[in-house]
Amino acid sequence: MNDMTPEVMNTKGISIKEIAVTFNQGSPSEVEALRPVNLEFEPGEFIALVGPSGCGKSTLLNVLAGFTTPTSGTAYVGNEPIIKPDIDHGMVFQDYALFPWLNIIDNVAFGLEQLGVKKSERYEIARENLKMVGLEDFAEKRINELSGGMKQRAAIARVFATNPSVILMDEPFGALDALTRRFLQHQLLEIWQKNKKTVVFVTHSVQEAIYLASRVIVMTARPGRIKLDKNIDLPYPREFTSDEFRDYEKLVYDQLDEELAKTFKLEGGGGFHE
Repeated sequence: MNDMTPEVMNTKGISIKEIAVTFNQGSPSEVEALRPVNLEFEPGEFIALVGPSGCGKSTLLNVLAGFTTPTSGTAYVGNEPIIKPDIDHGMVFQDYALFPWLNIIDNVAFGLEQLGVKKSERYEIARENLKMVGLEDFAEKRINELSGGMKQRAAIARVFATNPSVILMDEPFGALDALTRRFLQHQLLEIWQKNKKTVVFVTHSVQEAIYLASRVIVMTARPGRIKLDKNIDLPYPREFTSDEFRDYEKLVYDQLDEELAKTFKLEGGGGFHE
């Protein structure tokens, strides 16, 4: 068995130590995005980050991806500091970020080619990962022949193909219709339970966060800080309508209501529930 097939685990924890980010520091347009954040994610955890718009969720994720250099502090994957993008930190974007000039299997195999995996081997791995997301029959299709949900499944397969130790997901289902979103949530859970990767998942949906994550982090309004760090002690698969699920929803919404009120310079919460 190749060490990049879906069955083989490679997972590490993440340490976030005093990470702060200020954009355009020292200029009139300076924006403090994050105040010092400290978090520890264990290997194999599924973490959801939620918070008001502009609270720094995606900024923190971009620090973990190596796309944004923090103003202060250091983040680590395992014992290695994050100083630049690394194929070991797989990223799934909302807009798929697939290459339209390549077919599906070549998109999935692209990272393996960058790693120097020989052609026959990388196609074998790519096919295994396409099978994992139910796209094995679409391997030769072009990107423009796929629906939005299929494109996102291909993007997920591409990230998992290189067997990264952590998976970073920036609102990956945000642009999809409700039925497709629910289907992919379920499929992602199945893949995570099989692979046990460390996942950090940014979402605006409280329901999605509680449905997917083993732990939910609520961030404050900008500048972002940690307001709530809560383990979700519910068995999978989770029922949206269960009393326990609703209790977690209320807890998270109550925290978010307070932050939304600050954003609009209001007193008290209310009015934020979907």
